[in-house]
Amino acid sequence: MQLEYGRGFLEIPIDGKKLLGILQPKEERGIERFDDTVKETLKKPVGSPPLSEILKGKKKVLILTVNFTRPSPKALVRPIAELCERMKLKVTLLIARGRHRSMTKEEIRSHLGDDLVDQYPVLEHDPFDESNHKEIGKTSRGVPIRVNKAIFENDVVIGTGIIEPSYLCGFTGGRKILVPGISHYRSIDLNHYLLLEKGANPGILDGNPLSEDSEEAARRLPFHWITYSVVGAEDQVVDVVSGGPFKAHRFACEKSKKIYSCRGKPADIVISSPGGYPYDCDLVQAKKAIIPAIATVKRKGAIIILAECREGWGAEPTFREWLTRFSPEEVMMKVKEKDFFSLGAHGAYLFAKPLIQDGVKVILVTNPEMIKDLKGTYVEAVSSFGEAMEIAERHTKQKAEITVLRKARRLFIA
Repeated sequence: MQLEYGRGFLEIPIDGKKLLGILQPKEERGIERFDDTVKETLKKPVGSPPLSEILKGKKKVLILTVNFTRPSPKALVRPIAELCERMKLKVTLLIARGRHRSMTKEEIRSHLGDDLVDQYPVLEHDPFDESNHKEIGKTSRGVPIRVNKAIFENDVVIGTGIIEPSYLCGFTGGRKILVPGISHYRSIDLNHYLLLEKGANPGILDGNPLSEDSEEAARRLPFHWITYSVVGAEDQVVDVVSGGPFKAHRFACEKSKKIYSCRGKPADIVISSPGGYPYDCDLVQAKKAIIPAIATVKRKGAIIILAECREGWGAEPTFREWLTRFSPEEVMMKVKEKDFFSLGAHGAYLFAKPLIQDGVKVILVTNPEMIKDLKGTYVEAVSSFGEAMEIAERHTKQKAEITVLRKARRLFIA
């Protein structure tokens, strides 16, 4: 068996007698005539008049879109920009970076395409630029609604990107392009602090505190339209949904749920691959594969994460600090201190939680530099799958049953 790892694959030899099953997204065919499909949704949207009616009489349009950690959105953005162009509107593109690292000029050009980059102003959100945000109050949960002020300087704000399960916020897309996409870093941190509340799970919108907080903020901000692709396991577009930011988003999430919802028996050892690059580009991204693994592993079992992490820890310095400085017991206590909470803290928490609550050992198959960095921490990092299995079997038992999670970044256990 081969599982995605970096830009390639790892060979995973498993005794078939021990294998309970392979949980992975359902196979879906990509749509044909993608451009035509996008254009059709602009005319026949969900929960909204056609985009041309929304744009009528306006002058300036801001198109928000995703960064390199998601598939390229250029095929979604281009028809919208062309419609705006025909209607003589000024278009600006803003990459909703959240707290991910900034992109290089070359990455932006590859991600959006030469034609869009050459024709329109392209901005990238910076969550740490204090001068570039505007605050309009707080959500009912006390999270500041502090976002990139560009959305107040345009007549129409449009969100574009992909719909997929989100390991904390239920599903990506819609309200999430604003919070955390173009929010101030402290707003992002405090929104993510809600993960400590009940209901912060993939595949869940109603009762999910992070999703509800993001949506509450988005409903109080200028936000007029979305065009999103629903993607399958290989990032192929299986559907396109356009329309009102909230009704169309819900409609698209239901389509995504059918692809990524899985059922499986709990196993002693769970092998989880995020899905290769860019989904294992760094530990910030790769950690998402632990969520469905936690939902699948037995008490006192073991989780093996396959993640190359060629870019290291990711753009969260506190992640490294928390994971290398504190014991898992300390992390579980300190993460509750709201004033000290950060995205890095929540990453360390996700690795500590299965160990403290259920005695589950977490093993990371990764690159030599990460192995060196993680030495002495509560995450055991090794260079080969064979080493990881030896550790997992010692922790559990020689005849341990195994479940494999492929493309685990998007999976959720129903």
